[in-house]
Amino acid sequence: MRSGTIIIVFTSVGMAILTALQVAPIKGWLEAAFWGILFGGLIWLIFFGMIYINRFFKR
Repeated sequence: MRSGTIIIVFTSVGMAILTALQVAPIKGWLEAAFWGILFGGLIWLIFFGMIYINRFFKR
């Protein structure tokens, strides 16, 4: 669980930064930060969602 969390931290931060950098020239920095945080947060949602589904089916 610890190594998975570390990987998700790097992945979500990287995804947030890359998304913000891609959106910034088109929409501005405020909206780019919003989209970056959204996509970074979705990585966490998928991670914990899969843990929940895995625990549900293992019962």
